[in-house]
Amino acid sequence: MTVPYIQLKYIKYHHGKGFLCGHVEALHAMPPKADLFTDIIVEEVMKSTGCASIISTVSRKECDLNRSVNRDNEEGILEYRKAIQDITVYLHVYDSSCQEIIKPYLQLSFHGMKNEHYGPLAMEIGTRNGHSCSLEVKDWLEKILARKAKEFIPEITVVFDQKFIGDPSIAFHRHGTGKEYAGYGPNFHTFQIEISRTIRQKYASEISALFAYILTSFQSTFVTDTNY
Repeated sequence: MTVPYIQLKYIKYHHGKGFLCGHVEALHAMPPKADLFTDIIVEEVMKSTGCASIISTVSRKECDLNRSVNRDNEEGILEYRKAIQDITVYLHVYDSSCQEIIKPYLQLSFHGMKNEHYGPLAMEIGTRNGHSCSLEVKDWLEKILARKAKEFIPEITVVFDQKFIGDPSIAFHRHGTGKEYAGYGPNFHTFQIEISRTIRQKYASEISALFAYILTSFQSTFVTDTNY
C-alpha cells in the first residue's frame, strides 16, 4: 500500500487515521549519515496502528531537524514544527486559544546508535532526564518496557537517559523556547529512542510491533475520550 504522504521540502508526513493521539518520526532517515532503517520502523508502526508519522527527506548534513534552530536548519525546523501542529489540529487536540494541546500526546522519535554502546540488541530512551515528558508517563514507559520488551526481542537491553539523553530540542515541544516557539504544554510527551544497528537491520518488525503496542497502550491508559 502506498502511503499518501504530504510531501514538503525537508520532510514528508501523514496524518494517520485520526484516532491515536501521537506520532512516530525518523528525522535522520536520509543519507549521508542516515540512521538506517528508522524510516522502515516508522512506516511499520504507522501501518499497524494508523498513527501519524513524519520522515525526513533530506540528510542531517544538509538540515538537521533534531537540533535547536540555527541559520543552517531554520527553514527545515519551521517546516517540521508546522507539520506537528498540523497533525495536532487534524486530531482535534490543539487549542489555538492557549496554543496548547488538550489531550495527552505521545511523540516517538526513532534514531540509530552503534552496536558498540550497549551491545547488538539494545536501545536507549532519552528524555533529557525527564524534561521532555511527565514523570508519570516516563515511569509508565519504563514499566511497560520492562514488562514487554523481552517478549518481542528476548535478549534486548533497555536503558534510560545514560549516554543518549536526547537533544535539548526534544523538550521544546513540551516547554517551548519563549517567543520563538511556544511548544504545546504539559500534555506533550517526547521520547528519543536510540536503537542499535542490529535491531534496526534484523529485528525491524519486532521493534515496530513493540512500539505499536506502546502507542495503543498509551492511548488506552492516558487518552480517555471515547472519540479517540
